[in-house]
Amino acid sequence: MEQKLSELIKASDLCIIGIGSEWNWVKQGISNDCRYNQIIEYCKHEGNQWLLPIVEFEFAYYNNDNRIEEAYKGLRKLIGDKKYFLVSDIFLQDALMYGFDLDKVVYPCGNYMYLQTSNNSDELVEAQKIPEFMDIVDSIHKIITELDGNLGEDSSFSGPFLHGKELYLNQKRTEYSKIIYNESAYKGRWDEYMQYLARTLNSNLLILELGVGLEYPTVVRWPFEKVVFINKKAHLVRVHEKLYHHTPEIGDKTDSVQMNSVDYILQESKGL
Repeated sequence: MEQKLSELIKASDLCIIGIGSEWNWVKQGISNDCRYNQIIEYCKHEGNQWLLPIVEFEFAYYNNDNRIEEAYKGLRKLIGDKKYFLVSDIFLQDALMYGFDLDKVVYPCGNYMYLQTSNNSDELVEAQKIPEFMDIVDSIHKIITELDGNLGEDSSFSGPFLHGKELYLNQKRTEYSKIIYNESAYKGRWDEYMQYLARTLNSNLLILELGVGLEYPTVVRWPFEKVVFINKKAHLVRVHEKLYHHTPEIGDKTDSVQMNSVDYILQESKGL
C-alpha cells in the first residue's frame, strides 16, 4: 500500500467503513480468560446454546477494552469532516461511544441493547429493564468473580420470559437459528445507508473494510466488492490478518493489507 490511509481519505469524496470480527473484543476477551472455560463448555451442550449470548452480554456489561476505544477514536480522527457511513456485522455498538454519529452508523446483525421474542412482530424490550434477564447476568458474573469460574455439578440456568414468552438477545446468530431475527432495531438506519450508498455511484468513494470475516459476508464483504466493481471511481482498502485477499475483478482498485485491522488503525492514526 503506497499511500497512507489519511491521504486516501483526503482524496475521496465519500467514505464507507465496514467493521468486522477483529473488533469484537468480547469474544476475544472471553477466549483469553480461563475463568470462562467451564461456562463456555456448558454452553456447547445440547439445549444450552441459548446461554452463550448472555455470557457475552455479561462480559460486555462488566468490562471494556482500552485498545478498541483508542482505535475507534483514531478512526474517527482519520475520517475527520469527510462524509461517511459505518456498517458493522458485530453486535458491539462501540463506534457510537467513541465519536461516531448515531445517524451514520448501522448494526444490521444485532445488538446488546434489546431482547426479542421468537415472534419477530413483537416489540423489542430493553435488556437492562428486564429483571429476570439481569438476574441471569448477575448469576454468571458471580460465578466468574466469586467462584473463579467454577461451575457446580448441579449448575443449571433457565431462559428469561416476559408475559409467558421466552426472550432472546436481538441478534442474528447460529445459537438463535430456530427463531426469526427481529430487524426493527436497525431497519430505518439500513434504509438510510442504502440511500447513502446510491448517492456514491459517481463519486470518488473510499471503502474501508476493517477486520471483516466470513461470518456474515452478505452484509459487508460481498456488497463492498460489488460496489467497487460497479463504481469506476471507488477504491477498496481491505485489512485483515488472514482474510485480506480480494477478487481479481477489482484488483486494480483494491489495497489488500495483511494486518490486524485494529493495529492498522492505531498505526495509521498516530500523529493526528
